[in-house]
Amino acid sequence: MSRGEQILRQWSLLKALQTRGEGIPLRQLASEFGVSERTIQRDFEMLEELGFPIEHEDDEYGKRFWRMPHDFFRTGPLVLGLTEAVSLHLAERLLAPLAGTLFAEGLESVLEKIRSSVPSKALDYFAELDEIIHVRRLGVTDYTAHADAVRVLAESAREEHTVEIKYRSLWRGEEYTTEFDPYGLVLYDGDLFAVGRSQRAHDMRVLKVSRVLSAVATADVFQRPPDFSLEDQFRDSFGITQSADEPVEIAVRFTGPVASLIEERIWHDSQQLHWLPPEATLFDELPGEPEGLVATFRLANVVEFKQWIKGFGDRAEVLQPDWLRAELAEELSAAAKLYDR
Repeated sequence: MSRGEQILRQWSLLKALQTRGEGIPLRQLASEFGVSERTIQRDFEMLEELGFPIEHEDDEYGKRFWRMPHDFFRTGPLVLGLTEAVSLHLAERLLAPLAGTLFAEGLESVLEKIRSSVPSKALDYFAELDEIIHVRRLGVTDYTAHADAVRVLAESAREEHTVEIKYRSLWRGEEYTTEFDPYGLVLYDGDLFAVGRSQRAHDMRVLKVSRVLSAVATADVFQRPPDFSLEDQFRDSFGITQSADEPVEIAVRFTGPVASLIEERIWHDSQQLHWLPPEATLFDELPGEPEGLVATFRLANVVEFKQWIKGFGDRAEVLQPDWLRAELAEELSAAAKLYDR
């Protein structure tokens, strides 16, 4: 038996003991976990060594029931089960990109409360779960240097105070200063974005926080529209880029293993999937196409969508609209020319 299986079983065992206050007989536990009673007994011995107060009580027939005090993880007004405590311990890894900001500090404060109620030996033991549940990231942004900007934007969004921002525009290659009314922050793909109204543009803007050079709260106040919703703001987007245009229907055919990969996920709320049988025809001008998956989306902005589609190479073909097919053909042709030499 692997070390990982043992840790996961003991983790589940503690959860069972804590949630069933009447206690559980050894035979039932052995049956539920598919191991011998002796294995469960050894698990108990290990967990007791780690500081968990596992206890038992015999009924009038001499049958022994095992349990753990229901309030073992009580810390003031905070009541956490073991699995909640360990899950938050692992969640620290997920918020690692926001280290140094108020968001990571808030989680760290909660974790300190947890660590004060869980035996330190137990935390060290269950930390080995990192070898089983690994959080992998690609292209992580370090927000430590932007902690002040994150704090100012978050507090100003809550208090509805205008912020004076100095911003570095990546695509325009310029730096500018603007008064900005922050409506909220969005964490997307490991990056933080501030959503609000730019007084320089007189319109809604999404600013990447890592490009904010400075952020100073002002005494000016603004009123966030009562019907504004951060979720609705990106409903017609495939990522974080916005558009005021009406959404259009986009159809894409995926073939080969990519078709199955696409089916495994919900990529967008508007997604509709339809498998094509061999020799099926979707449009008259595309006869005799091989088996594939047709996915449709309704999007108002296609900047990030095009990058996503191009990542699948010749296994993805936009079928409609025609203008999007033309744009992708031109961009792919330009990319191919880079390799001509």
